[in-house]
Amino acid sequence: MSAATAAVRGQLAQKARAFPVGVYRAGGGAALLLGALVLLWGFAGGHEARVWQAWHFNLLFWMGLAQASVIFAATQKLAKGHWSGLVIRFAEAAVAFTPVALVLFLAEYLGRGHIYSWIHEPRPDVGGWLAPRWFFVRDGAIIALQSWLAWRFVRRDLAPDVAELASGTPAERTEDKDRISRDAAIFLVVWAFGASLLGFDLVMSLAHKWVSNLYGAFYFMGSFLAALMALAVTAIALRRPMGLGDLYSSKQQHDLGKLCFGFTVFWAYLMWAQFLVIWYGNLPEETYFIFYRLWGPWRPVGVAVFFLVFLIPFIGLLGVKPKTFNPTMLAFALTSLVGVWLERYLEVVPSINGGAGPAIGIPEVGVTCFFGGLYLLAIAWFAGRYPMLSPRLAADTLEREHH
Repeated sequence: MSAATAAVRGQLAQKARAFPVGVYRAGGGAALLLGALVLLWGFAGGHEARVWQAWHFNLLFWMGLAQASVIFAATQKLAKGHWSGLVIRFAEAAVAFTPVALVLFLAEYLGRGHIYSWIHEPRPDVGGWLAPRWFFVRDGAIIALQSWLAWRFVRRDLAPDVAELASGTPAERTEDKDRISRDAAIFLVVWAFGASLLGFDLVMSLAHKWVSNLYGAFYFMGSFLAALMALAVTAIALRRPMGLGDLYSSKQQHDLGKLCFGFTVFWAYLMWAQFLVIWYGNLPEETYFIFYRLWGPWRPVGVAVFFLVFLIPFIGLLGVKPKTFNPTMLAFALTSLVGVWLERYLEVVPSINGGAGPAIGIPEVGVTCFFGGLYLLAIAWFAGRYPMLSPRLAADTLEREHH
């Protein structure tokens, strides 16, 4: 390694320690405290149903976001995407939330009567599949397995960087490269299969007799889209605090923006593919799920989801400049994230709120703050223990950009 390269690696090692852990802790702690107060207010004030409904769709959003963020890192390893070396650790940091998501899911057992309608209206057509104990054991095991595989993959990818920052000697990966790819492939397959089952159990089962074979893919690809948008927001927000400056170039942001744009289109494709089959079949047990959300009091929410997740980001990110210009990329990414959050709300709440119309107020916002605070604190915990920038992968990205 040349002296110039070693100097660059030394600078990158310093930047790896520059993550604003205190800001994340303060923001996460404040949001968590506010959310906890709302939870207490909701339980004491007779709003248990809305609190648990908000708990459920927020679990789907934040858990999916964390898992899919690590999946992004796994796809980069399998596809040999060297362009992401400067930002890949921002995605991997979300692994810290995956065990928290398991605890939050198991906590739903306390409020199961407000979430899972099939507890009060048993469904003999599916046999014992929806028996409460078997349901929580099964899905809890899926989430636990996904979390373990995600941690195994991230820890192995972290090892050389941890050693480099501890010793001050630039580390290269040789022997673990194939094992990293193998762990990434296993995690990717298990996540796709497990997330599909979670989509069927945690969302589809709430709507009596509604069935869609495409929903599993629609659910986990929505989470992946949210992960890409969240990564774009994080990269832009941390560019100055971490001193990345010109290191995180417009070329890298353009690559990330193209992924955001592409999966925005793919989300719309899956939505249309699902809608087309339901419309063409015209079966009452299928059509009511769609029509109930696109006509009547829920129509504004359904239209808002379409605009926020697809139409606005699609039009906004068509060109190169909106992807590379920080304010526009940030605005469209945040728009999409709000849209995916609203989509989870639209998928869950109409099935379990007893026919009431949409209501987004203190319970929903407060529970969102609670989950968001836990998410930020999990990232801060990770950043306080592991390097948030890989000198090795970042140096590889910079070297390739200059050749």
